Amino acid sequence: MKFGRIFVSVAALLVLGCVATDAQQVTGVPGSPTATTTITGKQLPPPDPKFGGVIREKASESTPWWAPRVVPPKGAPNVLLIMTDDQGFGAPSTFGGVIPTPTMDRIARDGLRYTNFHSTSLCSPTRAAIITGRNHHSVGFGVVGEIATGFPGYDSIIPIEKGTIGTILKANGYATSWFGKDHNTPFYQSSQAGPFDQWPNGMGFDYFYGFVGGDASQWQPNLFRNTTAIYPFLDNPGWNLETAMADEAIQYIKQLKEIAPGKPWFVYYVPGATHAPHHPTPEWVKKISDMHLFDEGWNKVREKIFANQKRLGIMPENAKLTSWPEGLPQWDSLSWEEKKLFIKQADVYGAYLAYADHEIGRVIQAVEDLGELDNTLIIYIGGDNGASAEGMVNGTPNEFTTFNGVPVPVKDQFLWYPFWGSERTFPHFAAGWAWAMDTPFKWVKQVPSHFGGTAQGVVMSWPGHITDKGGVRRQFCHVIDIVPTILEAVGIEQPDTINGIKQIPIEGVSMAYTWDKANANAKTRHTTQYFEMLGNRAIYHDGWVAATTPVTLPWELSTKTPPDVISGTIGSSTTSRKIPPSSTIWLPRCRRSSNRCRTSSTPRPRSTTCYRSTIRRLHAGTRRAQASRRVGRSSSTPANLLVSRAPLLRTSRTNPTPSLPRSRSLTAAQRA
Repeated sequence: MKFGRIFVSVAALLVLGCVATDAQQVTGVPGSPTATTTITGKQLPPPDPKFGGVIREKASESTPWWAPRVVPPKGAPNVLLIMTDDQGFGAPSTFGGVIPTPTMDRIARDGLRYTNFHSTSLCSPTRAAIITGRNHHSVGFGVVGEIATGFPGYDSIIPIEKGTIGTILKANGYATSWFGKDHNTPFYQSSQAGPFDQWPNGMGFDYFYGFVGGDASQWQPNLFRNTTAIYPFLDNPGWNLETAMADEAIQYIKQLKEIAPGKPWFVYYVPGATHAPHHPTPEWVKKISDMHLFDEGWNKVREKIFANQKRLGIMPENAKLTSWPEGLPQWDSLSWEEKKLFIKQADVYGAYLAYADHEIGRVIQAVEDLGELDNTLIIYIGGDNGASAEGMVNGTPNEFTTFNGVPVPVKDQFLWYPFWGSERTFPHFAAGWAWAMDTPFKWVKQVPSHFGGTAQGVVMSWPGHITDKGGVRRQFCHVIDIVPTILEAVGIEQPDTINGIKQIPIEGVSMAYTWDKANANAKTRHTTQYFEMLGNRAIYHDGWVAATTPVTLPWELSTKTPPDVISGTIGSSTTSRKIPPSSTIWLPRCRRSSNRCRTSSTPRPRSTTCYRSTIRRLHAGTRRAQASRRVGRSSSTPANLLVSRAPLLRTSRTNPTPSLPRSRSLTAAQRA
C-alpha cells in the first residue's frame, strides 16, 4: 500500500514536469511541503499535477500531498543584467573613453569584453528586444514608444506570443525584478489606472522599482514601486534615483538571501543614466571637473579615445580615425564662451556616467559580500543606443526645448551655468560631444544604418564558466542575443506555450559559445541582422554591411519636415541634394569567411567600399580611377543602398584624416 502511494506521488511529479524521470530533477520527499522539481519549461505555467496522496472518509486514514515547488535546474546561476542609457561606445574607460568606469573595467578584467555588439539605435526598441530576444518590429517597438502608431510592429505592445525573459525565468522558479527605466509600457497605459499587463509586473517581473517613460528627473522622478506611485524625494534634500535604486536592488538581493537562500534571482538593472536629464550629484560633478577631462574639446578628446582604443586592442594599430563631420563645428572655431559652456556640459555628463557606474559597483559588491558572485552571471551593456545628439548643436538646459524645436542661444544658457545638472535643470550636452562619445564610429543615437548609433560596449563575467579573464571578443552580436544567452546559461529551453498561447521562436543567437578561450576567434553565429528606424536602414550579413545614408541630422530634431525615406532617400551620386558628410574610418580589411581583421591597411580591389562611395564619383579627377575598384550595384539593388565590406565600419582610400589644430584650453579659473 505504501509502495502504491509513492508510485502515485512520482507519477504526479511526472505530470507536472511533462518529462521522463531521467530529465527531471526532484529533491525532497515527494508530497512533502519541501519537495521541489524542475520542469522542461515547454508549457508555462506547467499543468497542475495530479493529487498524489490518499483521500478516505477519515482524515486519520488519509495521506496529504503537496505539489512540489518548481525550481531551476541545479547549478543555474543568478543573473544580473545591466544596461545604461544613451551611452556611446567610446564613453567609458573600458572601451577607451576618458570617463572613469572602474566597475565596468572590473567586469572586463574578470571576464570578457565584446567590441562588436549592437543595439537598435533607440531606447524602447532596444529594451523590447533585450527582454524578449526578438527584433524590435517583432515585439511592437518599430519606433520609440512615444510615437507609437496603430499598426502591427509599431503599437508599443509586446505580443503575448513573444514572452519575456522575466516570464520564462519566473515560471521556472526564479525571483525576478526590474530596477530603473521602464520604457516598454505604452504611454497610454502608464497611469495608475492601468491596465498593468504591459508593466514590468505584468511581463514576468515579481518586483519593479523605477520610472515609466523615456526619461525622468533623477532628483524628482515619476517613481513607482510595482504599480504604486511613491515620492521618497519629498523633504529629502540630496536624494537621487541613481543611489536610491542601487539601495533598493541591494536590499532586494539581501532579503532574498535571508528568506530563500537557495532561490536564484534575475535582476534587470537599467538606470536612467546617461539619458538626459544629466543629473549627477554635486560631489561627482566636482570630482570629474577637477580631472579636466574635456578641457581640450571634443576633437582632441576624440583623438585621445581613439588612441586608447588602440592601446586596449579594441582597434587595430593601423586604423585611422574619420574626419570630423561638416554639420558640427570644429572645437577651434568656437568662441571662448561656447567652449566654457560646452566643457561644463561634458563635465556634468561625465560625472553622470561615473556616478552611475559607481552605483552599479555597489550592487555588484553587495553580491560579492553575500557570497554570490561566483554563482552570478553578470552582463553589463554600455548603453541602449549610441550617444545622444538630441541636445542640438549648442546643448540645452532643458531637453524639451529640443523636442519642440527651440534652440537655446549660448548666452542664454549661462543663466543655468552655476547649477547645471541640479534639480533646477533638465540638461543635455551639445551634439559635438555625442559624436566624440561614439568614437571610433560615425553618427549617433537614432541612426541605425551606422555603428555610431548601434555599437555598444559589453562586458560579461561568470566565475568558473568564463575563464578567459580579460579576453576580447569580436564576433558580431546583437541585443536580441541576450535572452538566448541567459537561457543557455540557466539550462532552460524556450517555452512552446505561455498561458496557452503558442510562442513565436526567439530570433537571437546565444553568445555562450564565445566564452571558451578556444572559441575566441570562432566565426560568428549571428550571421545576418537588419537595422531600421524611421526609414533609415542597414543590413549586416557575414561580414558585409549595406546601408542607407541618413537623410536627417539627429541634432536638428523637430526643426525640419521629415523627408520621403521610401522613394526619396538619398544614397547615390545622382542627387543634387546636400547630404550630411560621411566620416570615414580606415580599418584593416576583413575576411568574409571568418569576420576577422587582417593587418593590411591598404584594401584590395573590391574588398572594401564606403557607404558614400557613389558620392565620390562626383570628383571628376578620381572618378575614372576609382570606378574599377568599387563594389558595383546590381540592377536589383535599390539606389539608396550602398555596400560595405568591413564588419565594423567601411574603409576608404581617399581623404586622409586632416590634422586638427590644438584647441585653446581654458584655465581652471575660466572654467569656474
